[in-house]
Amino acid sequence: MHDLIRPVFSRSGIALALAGTLIGAVTLVAPTARADDFVDRVNGVYKPIPTERRSDLILLPLLEKITPPPPAVATLEQAAIVPADLPTFSQAAAWSSAAPQQAVLKALHDVTQEKDWRRAYVFGLPYGVEEAPPAIVRARLHSELGDPPTLAAAQHHYLAPLDRVAILVNVEATRLLGEGKPNDAIEVLTDWAFFCRSMCDRQFLAEVSWGLRNLIQAQERIRDVAYTDLRGARALNTARLLTQIKRLANDDYLDLGRITFPTGDRAGTEQMIARVYVPRGRVDDRIFGPAMARLGSSQHPLRLFSETARWRQSAGSQVDWDTVSRTSKGVYDDWAGRWIVEWFDRRHVQVTEWEKIQPSISGYAVIQATTPDLGALRPLRQLAKVEGVGTRTALAVVGATYDRGNQYPPQLSAVRPRWVPALEDDPYNVTARQAEGKPPLEYFVPMRNTPRNALNEPEPYEVSVVTNDPAHPLVLRLKDDSFVLYSWGSDNAKNLARRTQNTAAVVQGADYLIWPPVVSLQRQNMIDLGTLR
Repeated sequence: MHDLIRPVFSRSGIALALAGTLIGAVTLVAPTARADDFVDRVNGVYKPIPTERRSDLILLPLLEKITPPPPAVATLEQAAIVPADLPTFSQAAAWSSAAPQQAVLKALHDVTQEKDWRRAYVFGLPYGVEEAPPAIVRARLHSELGDPPTLAAAQHHYLAPLDRVAILVNVEATRLLGEGKPNDAIEVLTDWAFFCRSMCDRQFLAEVSWGLRNLIQAQERIRDVAYTDLRGARALNTARLLTQIKRLANDDYLDLGRITFPTGDRAGTEQMIARVYVPRGRVDDRIFGPAMARLGSSQHPLRLFSETARWRQSAGSQVDWDTVSRTSKGVYDDWAGRWIVEWFDRRHVQVTEWEKIQPSISGYAVIQATTPDLGALRPLRQLAKVEGVGTRTALAVVGATYDRGNQYPPQLSAVRPRWVPALEDDPYNVTARQAEGKPPLEYFVPMRNTPRNALNEPEPYEVSVVTNDPAHPLVLRLKDDSFVLYSWGSDNAKNLARRTQNTAAVVQGADYLIWPPVVSLQRQNMIDLGTLR
């Protein structure tokens, strides 16, 4: 685990709407703009989507009927860890098998089968109560903007129910695996991965980060299913596995390169500037205090009066319209520019424009109050890239192993072209990419491909794995009954997987472990310690 834890319509339909949103986002706040113009701009991207291709209209009504999971799988981490043979899992299996939950899983499957993103379903829920379906609003499954509608105060009520779906998907995968149906388990997790990828095309940080985090988890869990099968029943159907690997390919729907930098938070900042500033002047004293207070008190209405007084006192110290507009544009342009350059580009070591106006810098209250750290998206996307490459490659090795009578391939290239058309490059291996072209992930079989002892005898290979509890890393002595697949990791260096830590933060001397999956190792460690029961 990680430490971050459409029908056929014109090909250009959604693309043009997205382009219009992006073009509108990069301009300075127009002096004549109405606050509601910004809501219209954000919602305008969803207007071309036909009703019959909106996944939100299919999924959200079913979330109201889903029942709470049993205590043993109350969190996503528990749902991913608890094995099917644990006594407490029987309640979880009964829960996922119940009609309300199965209806959600069926709907999830139905809206995630199209690989062509131009034709696929879209989560097209508009923001605010005015355009959202009344039944969705009554069930509190909408994105609330308040009154007046304020993008920076958006509360995406539907995300918490979707967290419950994440639990459901993981429990269902475990149930199917326990019934000897590993391909079905991979299928439901892949459906979930497709849905999570669709959430990466939403417009707010909270939504896109939710999509990326759950996409990362789903891909690791797919490997976990394959790992459990490889070390157990070996019931995977290789013909289906090949089809599933092709579905997970990065060349179409799951392509992370299609994710455009979200613009909803930017529109929220620009909306507030338009609301509280006199065009080409300074803040409007009459509006600034109440508007800023409502922004910070959306979930705590009793604080409104005290917050209004506090903000009114600071109105005179705010920078003028020109300065705040120019600074806001610089902050968002900086993030958008970093989004499209290489992971190890020198630009990323420079201080961001957002960091330059942190709360210790006075005069930029509107930007500080309305602008979340969108820089957090870039590391999440990098992790999702590594997980995607790693999952496809690991499944290819598993398939090739079954093809070879349960013998691991002699080298990674042996998986092509039957299992993958070509080996994908390691997203963290920039050094070798510049020198050699497209370096793949690193692969070896302990004892077979690792150094021998002084007597020229093969010996287990020691690997240290930093998990969610860095103070207690796992120390493994791997034998030739497993293979190791790893990325160079965040330090852009080959460390032979001696120490691994799956993170986007720079950790010197640590690689990124793809196989064995960290979640599988954590589960076994908890079983060995007697803490999983």
